[in-house]
Amino acid sequence: MTSMYIQILNVIAPVALMTLVGYVLARRQVPLDAKTLSSLVLLVATPSLVFSTLTSLTIDFATMSSMALAAGLSVAVAAALGFVLLKVLGMSIQTFLPSLMIPNSGNIGLPLVSLAFGDTGLALGVSFFFVIALLQYTVGLAISSGQFRIGDLARQPLVYAVACVIVVTATGVQVPRIVASTTDLLGGMMIPAMLIFLGASLARLSVADIRPAVAIAFARLAIGLVASILAIKLLSLSGVEAGCVLLLAMMPAAIVTYVFAEQYRDDAKQVAGAIVLSTLVTFALLPAILWGAYVVSGVQL
Repeated sequence: MTSMYIQILNVIAPVALMTLVGYVLARRQVPLDAKTLSSLVLLVATPSLVFSTLTSLTIDFATMSSMALAAGLSVAVAAALGFVLLKVLGMSIQTFLPSLMIPNSGNIGLPLVSLAFGDTGLALGVSFFFVIALLQYTVGLAISSGQFRIGDLARQPLVYAVACVIVVTATGVQVPRIVASTTDLLGGMMIPAMLIFLGASLARLSVADIRPAVAIAFARLAIGLVASILAIKLLSLSGVEAGCVLLLAMMPAAIVTYVFAEQYRDDAKQVAGAIVLSTLVTFALLPAILWGAYVVSGVQL
């Protein structure tokens, strides 16, 4: 039993500490340009990590496709459940649906699956995350703005990174060492940068209205659980794949949904509150969520 707690602590503590670093830096007013940092992560680090991880680690195309499909399915289920819930509660679809359907699989999810399941977990997590990232900058943005632009997808470097991964995987071509080394180094900054960005963002956000914040925070967790279970069952996933899907789908509301709300909605402060509370609730329940992921995966603690 003691070893189980130690193993869970070894996974959670680095994530919490790196997030705390970003939080403390922001509270001490150390200059951290959030826009520059997020752009660096989105345009450089994320596509580099996707390419480097999926071309260097031993994960076959079928497994990668299953994880990508699980990501799309979990978001679709979360969107349907979130839509119904918001209708029942009389809350704005455009304002709150992106927060309910899009989990923070990047900032928190990738570090967790990497620490919990090693390189295999990271590869599976990246396969899941790139779909989430594409959906949040297309479907999520379209819901908040009220319009869908196909050009938004074409401008995402992730699309081209995934296309390159598919070519390499399908042809078996050897990635030049200089390309492999460069993308490995650039991708390596993604996880710490995202956690520091998460902490800094939480330091700047505040809970504007407690009622919608509580509703979204706990609904995101419950919807994520249902969505992950359905994805695991429908795709017949098992082992580490199932554990990763459970972890990644149950992450709190993605911070980028606040960025969308701030740009297009008048009640963006309520989204900020929901994200703060959603993140705090998830961190508080992280030992139980991680334990559930280990149980689902069959990993012995």
